[in-house]
Amino acid sequence: MENVIIKKGMPGDDEHLKNLTEYIEDDRKLMIGGNGVDYTNPSAAVEQMMCVKEHFGKTHNNPLVQVIVTFDDLVKDADTACEYVQKAAAFYEEDYQTIYCAHEKDHDCQNYHGHILMNPVNIHDGKMHGNFPSKQTMNKSRDQRYDPDNLNQEDSETAC
Repeated sequence: MENVIIKKGMPGDDEHLKNLTEYIEDDRKLMIGGNGVDYTNPSAAVEQMMCVKEHFGKTHNNPLVQVIVTFDDLVKDADTACEYVQKAAAFYEEDYQTIYCAHEKDHDCQNYHGHILMNPVNIHDGKMHGNFPSKQTMNKSRDQRYDPDNLNQEDSETAC
């Protein structure tokens, strides 16, 4: 049903991050949300993530991590795609700053998909997130921590 792609070691130059934040909020965006950042302004969210990295002295290597969640044809509507992206993002919400979005289908991407941009520095202790979970671990953890009936609507703007 879903495929999770984790891109570690993203290029850290300003141009790449600018392109990524523009992509997150492009016209195909169905919803946008975040944790620990001003997700309504993706550029500001990235700056806030960088401030946390600086606070903990973790400005080298991976600037941010991108998690891409893609869906097959079984996800047929925007509401379901948004729900699943929120579930995936919830996996990181206790310890990491994130900004995430769901994108609709279009001629470039035949299926719904989502992006989670994560600061790999733990907001509590400054440790780097180094071991990314398997898809099965994420699914199990999300199911335990995510309650779609109790979604805090203040944490995500949704047009779904």
